[in-house]
Amino acid sequence: MGIWSFFGGWFAAIGVTLCISFYFLVAGWVLYYFLEAASGKLMYIEQTQLATEFEQLTQSFSIQFTCGWIFLFLTAIIVIAGVKKGIERASMYLMPVLFVIFILLCTRALTLEGADKGIGFLLTFQPQYLGITENGFNFKLLADTFTAALGQAFISLSLGFGPLLVYGSYFSPKENMFKAVNNIVIFDTLAALLGAMIIIPAIFSAGLSASSGPGLTFISLPHVFQHLSGGRFWALSFYLLLILATITSTISIFEVLTNLLMDKLNIKRYRAVVVVMCIAGFCFTLVAASFSGALDIKVFGRDLFTLADWLVSTYTATIVSLTISLFVGYKAMKPIMRNIRRSAHVPETFTRYFLITLRYIAPLSLITLLIVSFLG
Repeated sequence: MGIWSFFGGWFAAIGVTLCISFYFLVAGWVLYYFLEAASGKLMYIEQTQLATEFEQLTQSFSIQFTCGWIFLFLTAIIVIAGVKKGIERASMYLMPVLFVIFILLCTRALTLEGADKGIGFLLTFQPQYLGITENGFNFKLLADTFTAALGQAFISLSLGFGPLLVYGSYFSPKENMFKAVNNIVIFDTLAALLGAMIIIPAIFSAGLSASSGPGLTFISLPHVFQHLSGGRFWALSFYLLLILATITSTISIFEVLTNLLMDKLNIKRYRAVVVVMCIAGFCFTLVAASFSGALDIKVFGRDLFTLADWLVSTYTATIVSLTISLFVGYKAMKPIMRNIRRSAHVPETFTRYFLITLRYIAPLSLITLLIVSFLG
């Protein structure tokens, strides 16, 4: 059990710590832009200055430190209240609000002039993503698509970080696990589709190119909001949407380390939360200082933000997921299926499919992802 507990347990905890160290930095950016939208300042920044505005934010240690710590305190307050009174209650109110805002923004984006070009972009099949080019088959393009898709799945479902395992441990035997998993699949996919239907049509309606990453969220979209009727309201709604989505993620990641400390050190929740907050705050502060240039800290030529993001997205989450897949597939299949059958009828065909996926399909996919990421 030694190697399994290390890679599936403590190695995962290291990965979660790395993740939490840069996640609060990004959360701070979202909070800053929400406040900029609320004050109305975002509506009056010249288009040519939007990139400069974001660059100044990333170079300001004080702003990133303050906004990140506010987000950290909010997360800690919810987690310290416990599973029922804190996490479950927050999710019960936040998720419906999140989807209402999703639908409002999606409706507005689809009614913009020129939004049809964005819809066409989303629905047009582009064979190069499957490696099919005019010059023949290109394996690298296919590998890039494969790794990007798996990477999105990892981030979207928090795979390889432990939240699903922790929340699963709180599951009542009376709850239908199959139904819960189906709801996760439906709503996660719906959120991704709605997000695309909001952003891409809006970008095309403003005559901008469909970029990715922070530039899309913090440079391109503010330009779109500036040219909308009622743009301040839509900007405020969009960044509130991001805040809600972000805080549900930070709660999940925070709870993983809290649960680990409560279990391994046998301490009360509030003490575990304080310890996690101190660890997260220290790591986040170092990352913010390195990224902003306040401290000249670089490892392998990367600032700590870039390093943590690279390690988590490329290696730690993948290795933990591979470990869990192999462990469940070869060591813990019977007790896992026994627990699943307590809450739902499981067809024999599913058991076979589940076993094949855990033993062969998932490990091969994850090993391929590791190899491609290492070579790339």
